[in-house]
Amino acid sequence: MIKDDGQRRTAKEYIYSRLRRPSGRFHRPMKLTRACAEAEALARIFRDLRTVGASCLKDVEREHLDAVLPLWKASGASAATNLVGVLKHLAAHGPFLSHDRLGLAPWVHRSARHVGGLPTPKENTTPRIPEEVLAPMLAAALFYVQVASGDVLAARSELDRLEANRASRRRGLSVRQALDVYLAERRVLGRGLPAVPPTQAHRVPWAEVRDGVVQAPNIQLLELLIGTSSLHRFRDHIITAGDELGWEAGGIPVAMSPWPASGKAWCAGLSPTTLGFEVSFLRTACWLVIAYLSGMRDDEVRLLSRECALTDTGADGRTRYKIRGRVYKGRKLTGDEAEWTVLPVVHEAVNVLKQINDDPRHLFGHYRGEATGYAMTSAMPQRLDAFRDHLNELFSTPDGLYVPLPVTDVVASPDLLEDDDAELGQATAEEAAGGSDEGHQELPWKFNTRQFRRTLAWHIAHQPFGVVAGTRQYKHTAYTIFEGYAGTSQSGFADEVAADKAVAKLDYVEDLYHDWNDGGKSAGGAVGRIDAEFDRIRAELGDLPGTVASPERLRTALHHLTRTLHPGVLNDCFHHEAAAVCGKRAKTVGRPLPMLNMCLSCPNSRRSAVHLPRIRSTRDRAVEEFADTAGLPRLQQVAIGEFVATLDNLITELTDEEDTAV
Repeated sequence: MIKDDGQRRTAKEYIYSRLRRPSGRFHRPMKLTRACAEAEALARIFRDLRTVGASCLKDVEREHLDAVLPLWKASGASAATNLVGVLKHLAAHGPFLSHDRLGLAPWVHRSARHVGGLPTPKENTTPRIPEEVLAPMLAAALFYVQVASGDVLAARSELDRLEANRASRRRGLSVRQALDVYLAERRVLGRGLPAVPPTQAHRVPWAEVRDGVVQAPNIQLLELLIGTSSLHRFRDHIITAGDELGWEAGGIPVAMSPWPASGKAWCAGLSPTTLGFEVSFLRTACWLVIAYLSGMRDDEVRLLSRECALTDTGADGRTRYKIRGRVYKGRKLTGDEAEWTVLPVVHEAVNVLKQINDDPRHLFGHYRGEATGYAMTSAMPQRLDAFRDHLNELFSTPDGLYVPLPVTDVVASPDLLEDDDAELGQATAEEAAGGSDEGHQELPWKFNTRQFRRTLAWHIAHQPFGVVAGTRQYKHTAYTIFEGYAGTSQSGFADEVAADKAVAKLDYVEDLYHDWNDGGKSAGGAVGRIDAEFDRIRAELGDLPGTVASPERLRTALHHLTRTLHPGVLNDCFHHEAAAVCGKRAKTVGRPLPMLNMCLSCPNSRRSAVHLPRIRSTRDRAVEEFADTAGLPRLQQVAIGEFVATLDNLITELTDEEDTAV
């Protein structure tokens, strides 16, 4: 890569310093995973500087910088930005270089993005996966984890058993006799012979392919099933028998589970070759489930240990499923330990990986043979694309592809750097596509690992308290970072979130109406006002017993209530500024303050059945936390008692319970 001894020494000293020291006040030490790319950038910098007349760093002048910049921009704004950034870092680490160093600070007071010509995005530019693409991908990944994994593991066990019993089978029979016995058994069962896998069809170019099945024998699998060897000398006899009995995909005697959409087996059958592919696809499915349903980054997922899954019991008595790993972005090289709360199916994916992988340390590591040893699952974007194509082969119908082709404006959209990277950001979609302008096209969605994290962030962010929850789940250091990650700029992303929030609010109001119309109890200062509005709408629509109101008309009639609705944990707020307790309190002191229990007695509040479990949980935790008030001042004891009594009253309002106090 770098042939000159002096430049090689400079590169080594620079990378060592970058790994251990920050670059100025704003750039943290480099991660080890970046070292190779940094060395490649250095090699090009040395080569291009020599091209414009600077044979070493100490000879570089302003005119050399002006001459080399067009060379870098010819490769694109992203490439130029990266090289300018490396050169700036090289200058910052000059005091730690012994052989050669820059004698000037390149492009002072100008950022690498500005010099390279890469526009600064107002938010993370990683695209969100379209729902029509993500939904089938996630459904198939869950099927692989929860159902197909059982078939794959059973096929592996059967293959191991056949290998172990090869020597003991068909004893006392010659090879031809053992073959004839097997053919007779298949004839009785009405079964065909195992065919060559489609991926190996090139080995039998003379064979015809019918309905995706190669009309040629899988000799190696037949030897395993019969428990013999040297079947190649009977190939013609086997082909003749196969033409009579027919040919079948797969061959390992394990039944395949049905695919829910069709009721048919999800896979025609497995051979040793296709089993290896399915194990690889199963690893990809497990990665997808863990990454998407946790929000973890790719490196955080793939570096999980085998003992990463744990459970504990929450304050409400429910089991919490968690993943314990390490966060590396923005941390020291070894990362910081962290926990992610996940769904139970994530633990199922972990258990599957522990059965198909054998690395004693890493969940995504497996043995690749003596030459390689244990290797980590890698190249996830390519694996995700291959998994999508495989799903289309398995589950597509005459009506269309299982994973459809979304309409896109560009050919591809690969991200060049990490998500929410503050240093260099990411290339625009136009540049990633090579600047092509081909209009709207239906093309396969180009996956990368950051898209799943970004898509989940979008779904979390537009839920009530979603920014707080997302900040905690994504291990961001501030709410504003997560807000920017989820999308808040004028790019249209914020408009999508606002539109979805409006739909979610309307759905919520519709649920409140149906609960009220079915006789559900409600309480709070806004009950009279909201119930009167519900009553007016019911009378207007004729939504009476024995009749069904038009859903469209009902949603139109309820829409105006979403303008003032703020869903809450213990109550909903139908905000009316003149009556709001919080507004009066805030005006008194001139700044916002926490309102404590003010919402519970506010004229704008309304509680219904949806809040009852949360109120009960809050009351139970309060009783448990303040069970022993001995030694507290009298006024504090009174305040605690009144707080618990208030929650008891809220429960009584929504139920028929008469005595919940302790």
